[in-house]
Amino acid sequence: MLTRCKLIVKKFSSDDRGAVAVLFGLMTFMLFFMGAIAVDYSRAIDMRSKISSAVDAASLAAGRALLDGNLSDSDIVTLATTYFTENVKPAKAMGTIGAPTITVNREQGTIDIDVQSKVKMTLARVGGFTEMSIPVVSEATYLQKDIEVGMALDITGSMDEVRGGKRKIDSLKGAFEQFAERLIPEQKSASHRVRIGLAPYSSGVNVGAYAAAVTKSRSKDGCVTERKAAAINDDAAIAQPFLVKEDGKDDIDNSDGSTPKNAFECPSATLQPLSDDRDALIRSVNGFKAQGWTAGHLGIQWAWNLVSDKWSGTFGGDSAPDPYARVADDKLIKAVVLMTDGSFNTAFHGDKADKTNWSKTQAVKMCDAMKAPGKDVLVFAVAFDAPKDAQETLKACATKGDGYYANAANGDELSAAFDKFADKLSSLRISK
Repeated sequence: MLTRCKLIVKKFSSDDRGAVAVLFGLMTFMLFFMGAIAVDYSRAIDMRSKISSAVDAASLAAGRALLDGNLSDSDIVTLATTYFTENVKPAKAMGTIGAPTITVNREQGTIDIDVQSKVKMTLARVGGFTEMSIPVVSEATYLQKDIEVGMALDITGSMDEVRGGKRKIDSLKGAFEQFAERLIPEQKSASHRVRIGLAPYSSGVNVGAYAAAVTKSRSKDGCVTERKAAAINDDAAIAQPFLVKEDGKDDIDNSDGSTPKNAFECPSATLQPLSDDRDALIRSVNGFKAQGWTAGHLGIQWAWNLVSDKWSGTFGGDSAPDPYARVADDKLIKAVVLMTDGSFNTAFHGDKADKTNWSKTQAVKMCDAMKAPGKDVLVFAVAFDAPKDAQETLKACATKGDGYYANAANGDELSAAFDKFADKLSSLRISK
């Protein structure tokens, strides 16, 4: 009897059919739980992605506003919060989204955004997990490149013509005001500068207070013409002074076949070196008067000089252009903006039969020189109600690519062109 009992116990202990069922049950539960975790984790990842996209949108909007300089820090925070709230809507049904904590550091050019959120668990609740924390932190540094812009602005007699019920010179004034307000921030940073210089031109360029220094005191009216042999460079006048009307022949450039002798007329508007005082710049442009013929290459020469580091000793102080090396280091943008409504048809030194001395040919050579590696000046150009040859000259001058050349038929289109140039410069300035 005892032996039989031992056999029964031994047989029962060796029977594993019930163990398989228990193990199967445990494995099924574990597989279900792991699947539940995977499903909820996937939802958490999806929610985090949506929150991150909203944070990126808010950061970019804040970064642009920071560089524009027209909003206070609190206004930037409000703007970024609005962008975040609007873009985070797709994630709201998935959990609890905390309010963003946004920190603006104007001097460092940084936007920090911290969002603490939680996603609700579904299947993972069977394991006791009810929610998962989702922190999203963004620390974005917007590199604020400095900007220097020299503007060659046509103030010739034809700018007195009326288009669309408005004088073209008045359209220029409105377009420039919009450009300056768009580009120069109202709230300036001590460490990041945007400066604009003005080179108004007609048949000469009036360099004003700099006339004596750049002509060896030979200019009697403040105006200058070309250097000898139509030199194409941005050398300072100490090395090669600029000539004056008395040095040259009467208008050697007959490129349009109609320019008369004695075309020279010194414009009243004077050269303005680089400045971040946008109100003063606007006042200066508002004082422009239309007069004279079109020596466009002279306007280009002096717009280039305004941003050339070779002229830092001449202009000096807050108007001194920064070194070209800062462009190569991606810390500075140097640009020239060209505007004309007519053919470049007036030059003074050279041979009338030598087309390389014509205003339009000198202009293109000068543009090529300033765009060359080592200078890397961006050239923007707009033809304003201009003839075909002027359009071709400015197209050849402009930097290749979208956003650098415009053809404006009227004042509204001129304003739109200047606005696009400002947008282009602003977008080039922002890198994250």
